[in-house]
Amino acid sequence: MKLTYRGVDYEHNPLTVELTPEEVGGKYRGATWERRYPRHIPVPQPVAELKYRGVPYHIGDPLDVEVMMHRKQHTATKTEATVTRRKKLSEDLARTHLVHIRRNLEHRLQVAREQGNQHLIQLLEEEAKQLA
Repeated sequence: MKLTYRGVDYEHNPLTVELTPEEVGGKYRGATWERRYPRHIPVPQPVAELKYRGVPYHIGDPLDVEVMMHRKQHTATKTEATVTRRKKLSEDLARTHLVHIRRNLEHRLQVAREQGNQHLIQLLEEEAKQLA
């Protein structure tokens, strides 16, 4: 339907609502009538994990809840594997760092011995004891 508002033309397309007749009806002053209501489109209930007074519960379609729980378990397992991998990597990194520090200390000690600096040799040996 074409309409005009303040000189501007526009097309008006109203939404059509599908009406379903109900069984309720009757006659009023000789005219029959029937009641119609809009057809309801089911809206799925959202899936959620809730807690009331410390007791966990779930809302939503049972199949969707099951899928959510399965995904949560999978994510937890994946997270545990990632934490384990990071911990191992961190330990390897710390071990490598310590090896490099010791190697550097040995080199510095060797240079101090070549120069004959007894004070520096004593300090480096004390540092080596701290690393051991």
